[in-house]
Amino acid sequence: MNKNAKVSLVKSDKHYDNISKAIELIVSDLNSIRHKKNILIKPNLTATKNVYANTDVKTVETVIDYLLNKFPELHESRFTILEGSGSAYYEKVTTSEVFRNFGYYELEQKYKNVKLECIEDCVEYEEYEILSVSGVEKIKITKRLLDFDFKISIAIPKVHNYAIATFGIKNMAGLIKQDDKSLIHGLRTPSAPDAKTVFTYIPTSVISWLRRRVPNLVNFVFSKSITYTKAIKIIHYNVVTLAKITWPDLVVLDGYYCMDGNGPVDGFPVKIEAAIASTDPLKADGVGARLMGLQPESIGYLYYLGQEKMGDYSLNGLVGEKIENVKQHFKLHPTYNIQKNWNI
Repeated sequence: MNKNAKVSLVKSDKHYDNISKAIELIVSDLNSIRHKKNILIKPNLTATKNVYANTDVKTVETVIDYLLNKFPELHESRFTILEGSGSAYYEKVTTSEVFRNFGYYELEQKYKNVKLECIEDCVEYEEYEILSVSGVEKIKITKRLLDFDFKISIAIPKVHNYAIATFGIKNMAGLIKQDDKSLIHGLRTPSAPDAKTVFTYIPTSVISWLRRRVPNLVNFVFSKSITYTKAIKIIHYNVVTLAKITWPDLVVLDGYYCMDGNGPVDGFPVKIEAAIASTDPLKADGVGARLMGLQPESIGYLYYLGQEKMGDYSLNGLVGEKIENVKQHFKLHPTYNIQKNWNI
């Protein structure tokens, strides 16, 4: 961890200029990237249709352009954009379709050293222990992760239906094998098939379908679920486990439009016109939380990562705009009053 890492906050009505300016403000922390040969870019493409839930392809293009211009050595490196869309899995389509629908394959045409990969095409996985409502489980994360010597998470600040909010650190959950993704929430329990959870009665794919059509009903059902009240505690431990394995070297948060309400897929856009960047993921996510009107320590996984000295979510090293000039009042998830009890 770079104890002196900067974190930038930029605000203007020029969407993509914000991204390059945010990176420029912390570029002195990025010198190590010039020697890297295999660079991972992890966007957030959790939705199949909602443009406000997904990382804008132009944002990814801006990051690549900036790095290639600033560090000419990277023209000889390989950039791999790797994703596994959760909504694609639950809606029985593929991440490749999401890439196509959101214009990502055009990046392969523009850059000779950029390739797209889908989690569905990964064949080797490493198992790691996580928690569930029934005890210890194992989750599979692609071994492809081990091939990269620099990892970039490009995400959007959004409210979340289990973990209060999601930013650059949790975005790395896309590297989990598709049929294991619900395990991160602690609800699916393959080693305890007789354990009763909400998924025992309502399949994940049906919940996903209903959430898009009758979100208030789904939120009501979850609010009455004992397993859900357990899951909102467990997920924070699981994200910490995930973070230790997938820790990004650079987080870029595109906050031109954030998301409140029924995030992380079906919420509403909140126009903040901001961008955040840091080589300390905890600093970046901490600023993202503050823009929503939250304190980082009120989000379980950020608090735990801070306690374990994985990073620093203080405002030491903040450059650019002041938080108070950018933050807005977000409508948090309808189940927030349950979620906020993660530490009780």
